[in-house]
Amino acid sequence: MSDNSLRSDERFRVLVVVRWPVGGIRTFLRYVYQHFDKEQFEFTFVGASTGNSGTLESDLSSIFSEWVLFPENGTEVWGCFNAVLNALKNNKYDLVHAHGFTSAISSVLPARLLRVPLICTSHDVLNSVQFKGPGGWLKKVVLGLALCGCSKVHSVSSDAQANLKATLPILSRSKHVVIRNGIQARKFRNAKKIDLKDELSLGQTDVLIGFFGRFMGQKGFSILVDAVEYLKTFMPSVSIKIVCVGSGGFIREEMARLEKRGLSGYFYFLPFTPDIGGYLKACDLVVMPSLWEACPLQPMEALCAGVPFVGSDCIGLREVLADTPAVVVEAGSAESLAQGIVDCLEKGRQPFDNFSSEAVERFEVSKTVEQIQLMYEQVCR
Repeated sequence: MSDNSLRSDERFRVLVVVRWPVGGIRTFLRYVYQHFDKEQFEFTFVGASTGNSGTLESDLSSIFSEWVLFPENGTEVWGCFNAVLNALKNNKYDLVHAHGFTSAISSVLPARLLRVPLICTSHDVLNSVQFKGPGGWLKKVVLGLALCGCSKVHSVSSDAQANLKATLPILSRSKHVVIRNGIQARKFRNAKKIDLKDELSLGQTDVLIGFFGRFMGQKGFSILVDAVEYLKTFMPSVSIKIVCVGSGGFIREEMARLEKRGLSGYFYFLPFTPDIGGYLKACDLVVMPSLWEACPLQPMEALCAGVPFVGSDCIGLREVLADTPAVVVEAGSAESLAQGIVDCLEKGRQPFDNFSSEAVERFEVSKTVEQIQLMYEQVCR
């Protein structure tokens, strides 16, 4: 690294841009950035001021030395653009690291104007539906140009990179890099189990299934509901209970649908918690019936904790579950999910306990951090 390089007399300064700091991106920030050497790196956060900004700052206060928040008022792209531009004009940064496509679109022009290298980390996959309609082609052009303006486009899985290449073939091969997500693996292996069955007043013979995801179509909650109804009909002797730990804008609608279908007694809803290790271990198994993912953290966390896991064969998730004892089911199929739950219960906990040591080695976040730091050095060399 030369002019923008890591110097012995001062820290390497990174402007971290996160248009929407929720879900997997938020967890990524917490897992990855706290492992950087604070004597060598300094991070400034730029993001939308959401209803949980206070909690976010509390969670990440040890990572970011400065916070630049813009209003969440429907003009976040413009707000993000101005925040990035002002930050770069008023302070010296060695690098801009945008998380998510919208963050990259907001950051590319300020970064180019002020000659600061820009990296985009893609935390999602692209769907053809996103580019339908009269303005669809324009969205694709804008995104393509923004990513072409980045020094590197970091995909969090090989599946996600293949999706990006197929959707935006204009992007140069030299800009692509794959660095898979990682987690604080030992934290989950060593987590203390919570007696959740007792807290929920369940019997010890009840089968407690965990759903740890946001309530949005992509996460497949409706498929899980159909699978529970299927199990209720064809396996009435098995007492299935679902504990849902998460958040999302559609939670009330989902609860209303459960009430209408007479399934409310099967589901228990708990608020989002940033520390889920004990909750994972409290479950007899965890399900993830997603329709698509980039590189989900949840299966890594469950497998490190030694918890039986059932996941779909969708993009991104299938890559994480490859060569693990997890039961893989057909994405979008409630019947396949129901059968997968039965198969996983029959498999039992022992194969997952045995695999946890290998999972810790495979998914440890320090490997991710090392590769991201190397990417920083390559970009700023």
